[in-house]
Amino acid sequence: MSLMVMLTQIALPVLLLVWLARFPARGVLALGVQALSVAAVLIGLGLAALWTMPPYWVPYIYYGVFSLILVFHLWQGRFQGDGFWRVSAGQTLLVLLGFGLGCLGGYMGYMAYQGRSLPAVETVDIAPPFGPGTYLVAHGGSNVMVNVHLKTLDTAVERFRPWQGQSRALDVFRISPLGIHKNGWLPSDPARYTTFGTPVVAPCDGEIAKVVDGREDMPVPVMDRDHMAGNYVAINCGRFFVLLAHLRRGSVEVSSGDRVAVGDFLGKMGNSGNSSEPHLHVHAQRGLPEQAAFAGEPLALTIDGAFHVRNDRIRVKEPGAR
Repeated sequence: MSLMVMLTQIALPVLLLVWLARFPARGVLALGVQALSVAAVLIGLGLAALWTMPPYWVPYIYYGVFSLILVFHLWQGRFQGDGFWRVSAGQTLLVLLGFGLGCLGGYMGYMAYQGRSLPAVETVDIAPPFGPGTYLVAHGGSNVMVNVHLKTLDTAVERFRPWQGQSRALDVFRISPLGIHKNGWLPSDPARYTTFGTPVVAPCDGEIAKVVDGREDMPVPVMDRDHMAGNYVAINCGRFFVLLAHLRRGSVEVSSGDRVAVGDFLGKMGNSGNSSEPHLHVHAQRGLPEQAAFAGEPLALTIDGAFHVRNDRIRVKEPGAR
């Protein structure tokens, strides 16, 4: 867990909740601004931040505590009478500072919510590219607030052009049912991450168009920027190509020209290439340029009909399970 994550996803929400609980502003308007500001920050962080550690369920604890605090203040009658704004100059400054944070949180929440909408571009549907288990979407959605890949849509930036095909990609972690995705505090060994070694399977019927293997799995958080995609498999699904990247070195068991069906084993999730920690990168594109495989026309992607965004959980059941 990085210092920034500790500050923004633990320290800031806890401090704001303590502030609202122990130091409520006097006056209906002042307390209302304070409460709405705290709510906006909690919602903005809950929707826009990536919740892996702390796990995805932590924002719901914050929401629950906020609701209890609000009920307590209502029960104490603090939203009734007592004037509109009965706070000192110092307290006013704190309320206004909280309001500024609330505006930022509101913007984050709004943008993250907008990112849940399926973009008005060609969309293709695939089966889950992984076996039974619980998975968390790290990057996914229709704007950069929740999907950093979209930055590569800007063809005015020359270094983005070879990668524009992955502009609407998903990055996915495997997590435990409790949302845990690693063993230890900032472990450098990729094998200590739940994702590492998870089977990757074909998400469509098609033909293997390209395979790259042999790239080293990097220690966390070192990244191989000379081989951005790391080890990957490209599948010709007929109307489009699906590319699955950052695979574990030596795990790929298919070759160019092989025919595959949905669910066939391809390789294992790893930490090769430009990967800050083990995860699976998956995207769909039109075409597979020979000199720059990731430079095709980007397509939006759904999995079993669902458009997934940051912090969505994808649960794949065992065959025959209900």
